Amino acid sequence: MSLDVSDLIPVIEPDIEFSLSYSGEKSKREKYKNAITMTILLCINLLNFMDRFIIAGILDKIIHDFKISESQGGLLQTVFVCSYMALAPLFGYLGDRYSRKMLITVGVSVWSVTTLAGSFVPKNLFAVFAILRGLVGIGEASYSCVAPTIIADMYKHDMRTRMLALFNIAVPVGGGLGYIVGAYVSVAFNGNWRWALRITPVLGIVCVILLAVLVREPVRGGADGAQVLKRDNWFSDILKIFRVKSFILTTLGFTWVAFALGALSWWAPRFLQLAYTLHYTVISDKTKANVSLYFGIITCFAGVLGVVMGTEIARWYRKRNQRGDPIVCGVAVLVSVPFLFVALIYSKDNIILTWISIFIAETLLCSNWAIISDMLMYIIVPARRATASSMQIFILHLFGDASSPYIIGLISDFFSKGVHHDDVLWKSLRYAFMLTPIVAGFGGIAFLFAAIFIVRDRHEAEATIESANTLETFHMEVSSNT
Repeated sequence: MSLDVSDLIPVIEPDIEFSLSYSGEKSKREKYKNAITMTILLCINLLNFMDRFIIAGILDKIIHDFKISESQGGLLQTVFVCSYMALAPLFGYLGDRYSRKMLITVGVSVWSVTTLAGSFVPKNLFAVFAILRGLVGIGEASYSCVAPTIIADMYKHDMRTRMLALFNIAVPVGGGLGYIVGAYVSVAFNGNWRWALRITPVLGIVCVILLAVLVREPVRGGADGAQVLKRDNWFSDILKIFRVKSFILTTLGFTWVAFALGALSWWAPRFLQLAYTLHYTVISDKTKANVSLYFGIITCFAGVLGVVMGTEIARWYRKRNQRGDPIVCGVAVLVSVPFLFVALIYSKDNIILTWISIFIAETLLCSNWAIISDMLMYIIVPARRATASSMQIFILHLFGDASSPYIIGLISDFFSKGVHHDDVLWKSLRYAFMLTPIVAGFGGIAFLFAAIFIVRDRHEAEATIESANTLETFHMEVSSNT
């Protein structure tokens, strides 16, 4: 096994004090600081996904207000995610070299301002609204790439797994709250969807203040005992990251799951509203809002249950099988596929069965989020984690949830052929949705293949850290003797 430690040069980072021998027993004060940092990062992640999915909760109103097609409605999410993923590699590079706290502060400020600005765009300027959604993605990219690496530098082993699970619980809870806030705030303001976009910016500014005052940035690699700072170039980073086979396969698996979840999260409320209309003949705006409410509640509970269940099963199985993490991810995704098909087939005729199937499918699909973050942290050395995270974000969004809403919208438009009758629109969306469980199935297979390489890749990362620390000790001894 060959190890490359030439670019892991040990240095003391400015303005950060630490002990050369990292102790697993943290002081109470350090644990308190970590808890505060973790709480603020969790709140920001909650707002992140609230902001992202508020649009989905009011998509029917936006389509009507701007007088746009289904594919243009899907394009809103595609524009957002495209800018998000395009900037992710840049922020990954910066996150491995500069202050992560500053990057998050700037990012949250940018997305708060642009979200608020989007709520004032006139009805005849849809292009401007789409551009502002793109700028929101830029702000979020600076946060998503570096926040998990801060958590990884504060905790290790099982505690890291639990904290990453807690952090990822904000994904379904924030997404669910986004649907609910979007639908009900617009109803509260007499159908004016623009007020729904004015909630998260205020909370975002509060988080920026708390971030600046209370959050402290941990040493990179401190929890792993690697007091190192990156000195290599970005292209070398990328080459070394993509030599890790389990990283490639888990990224592919995550990408295909993101394709399914991206399409489901964006189009499911509208699809179910159409199903309700056909099932009950006529429904009111309040009933449509209730559909978003139900979907939001299910997303919240399914996501929390999925993240907790997946994390705990992976922790239990990992002690019996070192390849347990990718196996748990793969099996969960494959089991979700038949439930997705059931929800699509029976959505108009059996509403209860549809909601049950959606709940089970979302629970299973959400079970791998924290596990994937945890795997990335232990197969990639600390000095490259932000870059690896940014590349994973770039790939999973490019081929996953950036493209899937627009692709589903295009396929739906193809089948509807310009007819806007509810029955035709529902059938068209259902035909388009049939693609999602198939793609998710490929994701499950990719996770199972990752299990072949995960143990070797983890051992290589651990050995690289140990070699870097040995090199540091040697340099210190030489310096003390001269």
